[in-house]
Amino acid sequence: MGSMTFWKKPPSPPDEPVMKSIVYRGGVVTFRIPSHWHEEYSDVEGGTFYEDPDSGTMRLKIILATTRQLHSYSAMDLLQPLIEGLKRMGQQCTKAVRPDGNAVLKYEEAGLERGIPLTIFYWVVVNPLPPSHLRCATFSYAIPTVWRNERRVRRDLEMLEAEIDAATFSPEVGVVSE
Repeated sequence: MGSMTFWKKPPSPPDEPVMKSIVYRGGVVTFRIPSHWHEEYSDVEGGTFYEDPDSGTMRLKIILATTRQLHSYSAMDLLQPLIEGLKRMGQQCTKAVRPDGNAVLKYEEAGLERGIPLTIFYWVVVNPLPPSHLRCATFSYAIPTVWRNERRVRRDLEMLEAEIDAATFSPEVGVVSE
């Protein structure tokens, strides 16, 4: 994995884009993306966000689950089974607890789409909703692997990392349709 840190906002480059807020599913999660990016929504695929057809693609999927009483669990405890599964598969990952108490797991993996090798970066945010629910928001950003070290990809990853870190989650259980 690269040397990017998950938790510190990188210095703003002089060409930082104008941002717009995405109030996803009526405010279940709110985050920002560049104002010129396109948005597409699907009940099955979640949200898809991209600059143009020849750029990286960010996706967001949210799962709401019912679980046992959450008062004794931390968000990191809820992520632990996923972390252990990734480690068993030889996957490297980074984990942290955000100031709001949500836990984030960051990892990347290789993929293939229409014969093109991809690198997919993941940020999985677990948002506990006591007493008996949890929300899991999976943000991903997919690029052709050959773009891995391009300046625009590094810029987009730094921006996405900062914006996902700043994303806010509704304290209410529920999903509002787009």
